[in-house]
Amino acid sequence: MLEKNFNPECFEKNFSFEAEASLKKPDAVPFMVLLPPPNVTGSLHIGHSLCYTIQDIIARYKRLKGYDVLFQPGLDHAGIVMQLLVEKHLYDKGVEKGTLTRESLLREIWLYKENFANTIVGQMKALGISCDFSRQRFTMDENSNRAVNKIFVKLFNDGLIYRGKKMVHWDPLIGSAVSDLEVVEKEVDGNLWYIKYMLADSCGHISVATTRPETLFGDVAVAVNPCDPRYKHFIGQEVIIPLVGRKIRVIADDYADMEKGTGAVKITPAHDFKDYEVGVRHDLPIIEIMNTKGELNENVPVLFQKMERFEARRKVIELLEQEGLLEKVEKIRQKIPYGDRSDAVLEPLIMCQWFVDAKKLADPAIKVVQEGKTKFIPKRWENLYFEWLRNVRPWCISRQIWWGHRIPAWYGPDGLVFVAESFEEARAQAVKFYGKEEVQLTQDEDVLDTWFSSGMWPFITLGWPDNTAELKRFYSKMIIVTGFDIIFFWIARMIMMGIYCLGEIPFPDVFIHGLVRDEKGRKMSKSKGNVINPLDLCKRYGADAVRYTLVSLSSPGRDIKMSEQAVEIGRNFLTKLWNVVRFAQMNGCEYDRKFHPSQASHPMAKWIIYQIKQMIPHVENSMENYRFDEVTNHLYHCIWNSFCDWYMEFIKPILQKSYSTSEKCCDSSCTSLQKEIRTTTAWAILQFLGVLYPISPFISRKLSAEMGVTDMSWPSDINVDFKDAVEEIEFLKTIISSVRSVKQCLHFPIGEKVKIRIESEDPKVMDVISRHNEILCRMAGAYNEEISGQTVSIVINKAIIRIDLGDKINIVEEKTRLNTEILKLKKNREDALSRLADDNFLNKADEEVIQEHKKRVNDINEKIQKVDHIIQCLGTT
Repeated sequence: MLEKNFNPECFEKNFSFEAEASLKKPDAVPFMVLLPPPNVTGSLHIGHSLCYTIQDIIARYKRLKGYDVLFQPGLDHAGIVMQLLVEKHLYDKGVEKGTLTRESLLREIWLYKENFANTIVGQMKALGISCDFSRQRFTMDENSNRAVNKIFVKLFNDGLIYRGKKMVHWDPLIGSAVSDLEVVEKEVDGNLWYIKYMLADSCGHISVATTRPETLFGDVAVAVNPCDPRYKHFIGQEVIIPLVGRKIRVIADDYADMEKGTGAVKITPAHDFKDYEVGVRHDLPIIEIMNTKGELNENVPVLFQKMERFEARRKVIELLEQEGLLEKVEKIRQKIPYGDRSDAVLEPLIMCQWFVDAKKLADPAIKVVQEGKTKFIPKRWENLYFEWLRNVRPWCISRQIWWGHRIPAWYGPDGLVFVAESFEEARAQAVKFYGKEEVQLTQDEDVLDTWFSSGMWPFITLGWPDNTAELKRFYSKMIIVTGFDIIFFWIARMIMMGIYCLGEIPFPDVFIHGLVRDEKGRKMSKSKGNVINPLDLCKRYGADAVRYTLVSLSSPGRDIKMSEQAVEIGRNFLTKLWNVVRFAQMNGCEYDRKFHPSQASHPMAKWIIYQIKQMIPHVENSMENYRFDEVTNHLYHCIWNSFCDWYMEFIKPILQKSYSTSEKCCDSSCTSLQKEIRTTTAWAILQFLGVLYPISPFISRKLSAEMGVTDMSWPSDINVDFKDAVEEIEFLKTIISSVRSVKQCLHFPIGEKVKIRIESEDPKVMDVISRHNEILCRMAGAYNEEISGQTVSIVINKAIIRIDLGDKINIVEEKTRLNTEILKLKKNREDALSRLADDNFLNKADEEVIQEHKKRVNDINEKIQKVDHIIQCLGTT
C-alpha cells in the first residue's frame, strides 16, 4: 500500500517549470504546449483532467529529452457563462437582474473571477499539471485587451469586420445574439398544425402546415413549389392570414417541398432563416412581430401584444379552433435550436450586429491543412475541420452582455462609427471628420464573442502585439491537445487568426482525444447521476493513479469508458511498484552512480537490463506518436511482468542470503554477486521511474529521491548485447511456465509442490539447470529429483521435463475433460468469428466493441493452444 501520509504535491512544489525565452539555452529546441484555457467559472471536470494530463505528459517528456519547454497556462473569461453565473449568485442575495450599473456588475464579476481562478489553479497543481504558472494569462488581462482591439481594428480596416443588419440566433433568456456554433439542435416531440388560409377572391382555401403558428402575424406570402400540380392555378392569387385578415400572395419557390406537410409553406422572413432567403429572392416585406424578450410586439393584434411567445402559440391555436380554421394536428419529431449556455429556445431575429467575414479567413486555413503544414491526429478529424470551414457563414461576434471585450467602436452624434484601438484614437478620427474639437462619442455597448479572443490565444500569450523573445522562439512550435467538440469553435479560429495576424500557422500538430464517458459508454450528466469528479478520485486513489488510468484508457480519437474500478487497477499497479521499491530498499539496493549496464555479469542482471533496453525505444516511439495507452502498456508489462513477477522473484534468494535489515551492507557481509544484483536492481528501478515520471510524476519523484536521485532524467541509450544470458533466462522461464501450466490445467492443489525431472543430453543445458536449480524449483513449485510412475513429459528445446502425476490423476479422464474444454473453446471462437464476419455487426458496432471481439478470439486461441499442448504431453506418458 502507498503510505497514508504520502502528500504528492510537496514533492514538486520546489521545482521550476519555467521555459527559457532568452539565449540561456541556445542549443535547446523550443517546444510549447498551449493549455486550452478553462472557463474561469468553476472547477475542473474529468474531461479537463484527461486533456491536461495528456498535455502534461508531453511537456514533461519533452523536458526530459532536453527541449526548452513552455507549458503555457491561462484562463478564459467565459463571457456569457460567467455573467449568468454571477447574476444568479447576486439574485440569490436579493439583487434583481438589471438593477446594477455596468460598472457595478463588472466589479462583482471581477471579484468572483479572482476566487474561481485561484480554485482552478490549485486543482491543476493537485493533478500535477506542470505549467509555468509564473506566466499565467487571462483572456481579459491588459495585454489581451490591447491585442484584441488591435486585431479588431485591423480586420475592420481590411473589410473583414463589418456592422450590418442580418438574421441571427437570439437568446431571449440571456438577451443576446449567439453565433451558429453556440446553437444546439435538439430533437424533441412537437406538433405540425394544419391551418386554413382562405382564398381572398373565391371560395376555398389552401392548407398550410406549420410548427410555429404564433408567427402567422408576420406572414407575407404562402410559397408553393412551381412543379406542384396541386397548386399551379393558385400561384399569383391572394389568401387571407387567419386572425389578422391581411391579404398575402401565393408565390412559386423551390423552397416549398412537395413531400412535406401540404406542400404549401407560410413565409415569415423576419423569424425564419429559410423564409428570410425566400423573402430576399422575391423582394417581400419584413414584418417583425417579436421583441428581444421573446414577447409579441406592437405589430400584432392588441390581444397578443406583450404576450410570451409560447403562451401566444396556445392562444392562436385556441382561436383557430374556435373559428374552424385548424384543420388537424399531427404529432412529429422536430429539431429545435437551443442556446448551448442558457438552454433556452432560440429565436431567429433580424438585428444590427457585428460580423466577421469568416469565408475569406477560412480559405488559407483550409490550405495549410491540405498541404500538411498543420496535421490532425488522428487524421480523420480533418474532415470535420474542412466541412465546417467550407460551409462557414458570417461570424456574428457581438454579444449584448457586459462581461467581455467591449467592442472598440464609438458613435458620433449622427450615428457614424469610428473604429479605433482607444477612445483617444477614435476621438482624433472624429475631430478630423467633423472638423471641430468638441465631439460627443458613445462607445458601442456590446462585447465580443468569447471565442474571438480565444482564437488569438497562441500569440497573445506570447506577448503579441509586441515582438517579444517568447513570440520569436515559441510561435508555430507548439502542439494543441483538445477534444473534437471544439475543432471549429477554437482550433479553426486559432489557425485563421494566426495566419491572418502573423502570416504563419500557430501549431503543426493538433492532437484530438476522445470524450470521457461512464463505464457503460454513456455521456456523463448530473441528471444521470454518473458524473465522475476527478478531484474526488485524486483524494481517494492519488493523482498519479488517476493520470495513469486516464491515459491507459485513451487511444487517439476514441472515447474513454471511465470507472472507479479502472482507477483501482491503476492504483494497484503503482502500489505494486511502491512495494517492490520498498522491498529493494529493505534489502540493501542502493544506486551507484558509477554503475554501467555493461558491467553486469549475472544472467538475471543481464536479462532485466535487456528488457529495459527493449522497452525504452517502444515507449519513445509511442510517446512521439501520442499513443499514451501504448506507453502505459509497455510500462505495465515491463514493470509488473518482467521486473516484479520474474526478476524480483529470481533474485530474492540472492538479496536475502547473508543479509539482515538491521545491519549495513558491507564488503564482509555482502558477496560480490549480492552487490551486483543490488546495484542492478537500483539502476533498473530508476530507469522505470524515469519513464514513468511524465505519467505519474509524484510517486516517481518521491521514490527517485529516496533512491538518492533528485533530478528526473530519461534513460540513456543502453548499448549492450546480452543475447546468451537472455536466452538462458528465457529458457528457465519457459520451463517454469510450463510446469505451472500443467499444474493448473490438471487441477493440482494450489501451493502443492510436484516432483519433476529435467533431462538433456546437452551438457550446456544441464549446466544451466544445475546453476539455477534452486530458483527454478522454488518458482515452479517443484522438486527436481528422480521420479517413477505415471508422468507427463514436456519437450523444451533440448530438454525433457517429466512431471510426476502420482496416483491422483487419471490420464484418460483428464484427456477427455481437456478435449471437451477445447470443443467449448472452439465453439466460443466460432461465435466470435461469425460476429466479426457479419457486415451488419461491423457497420453498427462501435470500434471498441469490434476490438473486444478480436481480443476475445486471440485469447481463445491462446487457451486452445495451451490446453492442446497439455493433451499432447499427456499423450506421451
